[in-house]
Amino acid sequence: MDGKKAFQLFQPDTDSILALNQFSDGDFEPASQDEKQSVVQMHKSVSYWQDAWRRFRSNPVSMGALIVFILILIFSFIGPMFVEYSYEDQYRSSQKLGPMEYSETEQMAIDLLKSGADGIYATSLKSGSLTAIKKGNWYITSGGRTWAFSLEKTVEKATLVLDADAEVPVCIGKDKDYEDGAFKEVTPVETTDTPAEDAQELKLSTRVFPHVFGTDSQGRDLMARCMYGSRVSIIIGVIAALIVLVIGALYGAISGYCGGRVDFVMMRIVDLIYSIPDVLIVLLLQVVLKAPLQNWFDTSNFPLAKALSTLGVGIVSIFITFALLYWVGMARIIRGQVLQLKEQEYVMAATVLGAKPSRIIRRHLLPNCVGQLIIQTCLQIPSAIFLESFLSYLGLGVSAPMASLGSLCSDAKETFLLFPYRLLFPALLLSLIVLTLNLVGDGLRDALDPRLKS
Repeated sequence: MDGKKAFQLFQPDTDSILALNQFSDGDFEPASQDEKQSVVQMHKSVSYWQDAWRRFRSNPVSMGALIVFILILIFSFIGPMFVEYSYEDQYRSSQKLGPMEYSETEQMAIDLLKSGADGIYATSLKSGSLTAIKKGNWYITSGGRTWAFSLEKTVEKATLVLDADAEVPVCIGKDKDYEDGAFKEVTPVETTDTPAEDAQELKLSTRVFPHVFGTDSQGRDLMARCMYGSRVSIIIGVIAALIVLVIGALYGAISGYCGGRVDFVMMRIVDLIYSIPDVLIVLLLQVVLKAPLQNWFDTSNFPLAKALSTLGVGIVSIFITFALLYWVGMARIIRGQVLQLKEQEYVMAATVLGAKPSRIIRRHLLPNCVGQLIIQTCLQIPSAIFLESFLSYLGLGVSAPMASLGSLCSDAKETFLLFPYRLLFPALLLSLIVLTLNLVGDGLRDALDPRLKS
């Protein structure tokens, strides 16, 4: 390009110069503070987690699933505080009851309390096989008063009734003598105001708590067992998912950061584990590990063995199974993330400054994978719960007397046609837990993935 053409190219437009000459000096005065604020759009600064929570809340399906799961947690962990039955207590007079159904003895107790009794003690309503009131010195308290009495012989299959306004406040009636809302014959009990030195307190009942889900063939309250079973299943799922998180995250981070031959060998191990049929290995491990673990629990004085023995062989076997097999998916995902992150400038700067690989993985790479870690851990929990329920259903998981949702379904399958509610309630709880956790995991994936920002 010659000089003439360059001059013509960069020559200012005459019309533009004339347009600028139309402005006065006053038109170029600095804008006031109010004028600046009128064109500024203020946005509140939010963190990564605040932005993720905002996007998660905008997902109605995931929010609904989270609310349902929180209700299940309240039902499982707080509910037993308000239920008078335990998961292992057996009530001989309350066997094979349907939902909200009362036995004859329970209905008798309800009628007595409605008729004006201040409290009752029905031996047939107590758990266990030895429910009689033993002979000896006893006392009862109600409304700030105390009644002490002595029994010369053991009383069984009878009900002690306290009516503070009656002429004889304490009396005992045989259950077989109860007809049409009253006892045909009662035995008055002589009472005093001062208990004997060796007297024991006899705690009276002022209400009969209903069996909301019914009872099983052994007289155990099904709602209490569902509460405890869902608690056990959730705890097992969370611990198993944490085991997968630790092993998979470390293995994948090391493989992705080292690269080369190390990465090749480590990933071929992952491929080998992937090629093994999961169900077959899980069943074999459960069978093979049961005897050695039980022997270790019985003979070892190691504190860890004593702590694990309280969980039972079945639960420990499930944890070992997850530690051996189910971390490979987590490892592959974290490896892929680390392969991308290790090329970033901050990793290069840390390397140049002399940071060790362990510090780079721990302080720089894994914290930047936290979104994927949370998502995969949340999605791993329902998988662990389902596996535990599957093994417990086959009789290889949770051992009696401990119960889980899988073992409850296994116990109910033989009487499904006669008592379908025994299978319905634990199966419904299990389905809700797995479904809600999967929906929450999907919502977290959408909220924590920066590529899906809205």
